[in-house]
Amino acid sequence: MRIHLSVACYVFFFGVRMGLSRGELACLGVTVGVVMSAEAMNTAVEKLCDFAENRRNPHIRVIKDIAAGAVLLTALAAVAVGLFTFLRPALWEAVLEICHTPALLVPFLLFAILDLVFIFAGPLRMAGWFSEKKKR
Repeated sequence: MRIHLSVACYVFFFGVRMGLSRGELACLGVTVGVVMSAEAMNTAVEKLCDFAENRRNPHIRVIKDIAAGAVLLTALAAVAVGLFTFLRPALWEAVLEICHTPALLVPFLLFAILDLVFIFAGPLRMAGWFSEKKKR
C-alpha cells in the first residue's frame, strides 16, 4: 500500500505539472482509487484468512494468491492507463524543467528520499524513531 500511495503522489504531481485536463486527472483518480481499493480488499482477505486458520493450509494459500493476483491485475491496468495518459512530450518537458531548475530539483529529490524511507521503513517505524529521540 505504501508503494501505491507513493506512486499516486507522483502521478498527480506530474499530472498537474503537465497540465492534464480535468477529465484526465479524474481518470487517474479513479484508477488510483481502484488500485487502493483492491489493495485494501487484499489486506482484508489476508487478515480474514489468518483469523480463520492460523496453521498452514494450502487452500488458504490459494485464496491469498488469488486476492494478491487481483491487486496485480489492477496495478497492471493502472500502468496501462498511466502509459496512455503520460507518454507525450509534455512529460519529458516537465522532467527536464525539474532537472534544470535547482529550486524544483532539490525539493523533488528530498521528497524522493523521504518517499523511499516511507516505503522501506514504514510510518510506524518512522514514528518510533522520532519517539526514541524525544525520550533521550
